[in-house]
Amino acid sequence: MPSVRDVSPRSRWATLSLLMFLAPLAILNPSLADPMKQLETGFCGGCALSGADLRGRDLRGVYLIGADLRGADLQGADLSEANLEGADLSGANLEHAQLIGSRLSNADLRGANLRWADLSDAIAIQAITEGAQVEGLQFAGAELYRSNLIVGGGETQRTEGSAPGTERSTGL
Repeated sequence: MPSVRDVSPRSRWATLSLLMFLAPLAILNPSLADPMKQLETGFCGGCALSGADLRGRDLRGVYLIGADLRGADLQGADLSEANLEGADLSGANLEHAQLIGSRLSNADLRGANLRWADLSDAIAIQAITEGAQVEGLQFAGAELYRSNLIVGGGETQRTEGSAPGTERSTGL
């Protein structure tokens, strides 16, 4: 196998020239420049979708690791089996959204509207949930370790059968 020293300066120049030619093409590719088009591919890791209108969209299985979805409207969207690990969903509207089996570990859900959302079988380990609106939230079978979902006001206690670190208010 040739070593780096065995590669001629001419072939190094050819490689560099090829990279210089291909880089602008990647920038001009609309699917890479437009997060909505990238979302259609099912792979939108780190996408900037802050404030996007995604109401009722079928986003099953979409890869959204680290995506910026601050204030996005995802009302009624189907995000079942989606990967939202580390995504910023603060202030997002997820009312009636389907998040069945989704992965939300380390996601920021501060102030998100999760009313009547379905997080059944979801994994939301260490998700940040302060101030989230959770009336009617379904989370049967979900792994919510250290996610502290608080329902209503009053004294809090661990819900029977829930993972350690998950809390539900008694409303007392």
